Amino acid sequence: EPTKELPESKGDWQKIRCELVTPLHGGGVVARESDEKLPVRVTAIRGQLRFWWRFLAHQKWNLSGKRLREAEFRLWGGIGEEAAASLVFLRVQVQNKLQEASLSDYAKGLNDPLGYVLFTARKTKTGLPEMKLGKEGLRWMVQWCLSEKANETDKQQVLETLRWWVTLGGLGGRTRRGCGVFMAEGVEPVSTDEMCELGCKILFSGSDKKVKDAWIDAITEWKETRRKHKAEFRQLLGRNDEHSRHLATIFSRPVYESGQWHGMVIMLPNSSPEVKQILEKTK
Repeated sequence: EPTKELPESKGDWQKIRCELVTPLHGGGVVARESDEKLPVRVTAIRGQLRFWWRFLAHQKWNLSGKRLREAEFRLWGGIGEEAAASLVFLRVQVQNKLQEASLSDYAKGLNDPLGYVLFTARKTKTGLPEMKLGKEGLRWMVQWCLSEKANETDKQQVLETLRWWVTLGGLGGRTRRGCGVFMAEGVEPVSTDEMCELGCKILFSGSDKKVKDAWIDAITEWKETRRKHKAEFRQLLGRNDEHSRHLATIFSRPVYESGQWHGMVIMLPNSSPEVKQILEKTK
């Protein structure tokens, strides 16, 4: 059930209908589990929206330092000079049951492209069981509205933030590698031209395909890039790079544009200089 409408909200609740098109990797309250009862959490969406708002604040709205922090706390809530409530209200209504899936549903082995993505779901020698994935097909509705204290600039920023989340974000973990990707009705995806205008670099863009084929294309390309620059990456990341901040700004995933899915590898402009140096050799 959706939460009750908040009395201080401004105008009608806007609705975005969403459908999961690649499996959900974790994302529940318990580590390594998708939550069947609460697969889509408002706190997780809010966290993603804050990430994309911050990215846009840096790259598009020329905010930095104290000005950025103050603007972020004002819009999204937080503790700055004083505690502030968010001006953006969110609620979620899940419309069908999340089905479980296994690693073997997507890859025969860890050398398969999707096995490479989902290797963190495998059973480990240290005793961790195989992670249950959430199967694509989950449908939910995100509803949002603004506080009466919000202005037109706030509204435009939230709309733009939603577009980037819908295009390059997702649900759960490993969204930068294509897990938790979803379609959203009524939100215009960000085009690759717009990405490039903000300084993103498209390292690879595959031909028009179904979402799974596009995902495999993107991961195959990223896997090959990692192999090609293995020595440089090892020097930069060390051997255990699963949680490396250096790769948090590289996206290899299916991206929806002009009515088609494309496998893409995208480097955000806030990538580290070391990673840029390696990847700018890539054609």
